[in-house]
Amino acid sequence: MDMRIGINALGLWGKFTGVERSILNLIKGMLKADLPLELVVYVPIEFEGSLLTSGIAPKQCKLELRKLGIASRFRILRIVCEQAFLPLKVTADRLQLLHCPSYIAVLGSPLPVVLSLYDVLAITHPQWCRTANRIHYRFMLPLSILKARRIIVPSKSVKHSLISLFPHAEQKVEVIPLGIDEIFLEPPNESVIRHIKARFNLPKQFVLFVGNIEPKKNLPTLVKAYEMLRERMSEVGLVIVGMPAWGDGKFVERARSTGALCLGYVSDTVLHALYSLASVLAFPSLYEGFGLPPLEAMAVGTPVVASSAGALPEVLGDAAILVEPNNATQLAEALYKAIVDESLRAKLIEKGKARAHTFSWVETAKRVAKVYEHVLRECS
Repeated sequence: MDMRIGINALGLWGKFTGVERSILNLIKGMLKADLPLELVVYVPIEFEGSLLTSGIAPKQCKLELRKLGIASRFRILRIVCEQAFLPLKVTADRLQLLHCPSYIAVLGSPLPVVLSLYDVLAITHPQWCRTANRIHYRFMLPLSILKARRIIVPSKSVKHSLISLFPHAEQKVEVIPLGIDEIFLEPPNESVIRHIKARFNLPKQFVLFVGNIEPKKNLPTLVKAYEMLRERMSEVGLVIVGMPAWGDGKFVERARSTGALCLGYVSDTVLHALYSLASVLAFPSLYEGFGLPPLEAMAVGTPVVASSAGALPEVLGDAAILVEPNNATQLAEALYKAIVDESLRAKLIEKGKARAHTFSWVETAKRVAKVYEHVLRECS
């Protein structure tokens, strides 16, 4: 069944992190799977189309980019464009369905809408959200959930949170896990690894953290745990990778004062090398609707210590050491064992690689396309 599908990707701008990377990789997964789809993807004016098409040559899956005349960094203009002008565009482009993959539906869409949600923190834990997001999502999420024909979430944890708030939405919700970018499934490039090690003057052993710098990532607990770890292993380093989002900046400075390296945003090539060089990945989040960095680290062969919060136990299974999110002592002990216990390291590496290889963007794309098909059949 050939389907002509619109995807609202107006949020794809700047340096891509969790949600943006998920949108990008979902579209690439559809192209790689060569699904019988005609995709019309709405992107901001500054978007580079090669990010979607480089190295992919599908025979039947067609891609049309629609660059709208806004720069996505101007959030208010983007919101106005989504809600006021996209309904007109999707009609003119003769679409059958509109996928809104970033929390908020186009409320005036004349087409059936599929919505993707990654968490409902704006309602359940507003203190972990920026003020602008909190206000916007608390108003728009309930309306978006009413508008959507189907709601795709990445984990059972998010589904449970969603239907506890909106019981009427239960029949709409589909759990479809995210995938792993293929770069992290490839063998590490030794020359790149040597270059990155020298470029950042990395220590022989270090704990790696990957994620936006924001309250839900729980940097205060990580910094406390690292200080405890240093009392037992004085030479071990801490490397923090991620863009400053909001809050927790003082804990980055505290980490720096202990000798930690704070690298900011890095490319996937650099990140792949850092995963390969790290002794262990620490991921002590207070909540995750899925959690891509632990799976990426596992794919590369790096042991993972993560919190037991949100969807992390569901996603990581027994392939990681799980600790209470606010217990710095427990986190420090787990990091120590993951570094020095060779038998434990070997088990974590073996289980981690096996676990990571069960997540594929191509399979995710196929399941999302099935959702499109079911919705269109219901509406026919």
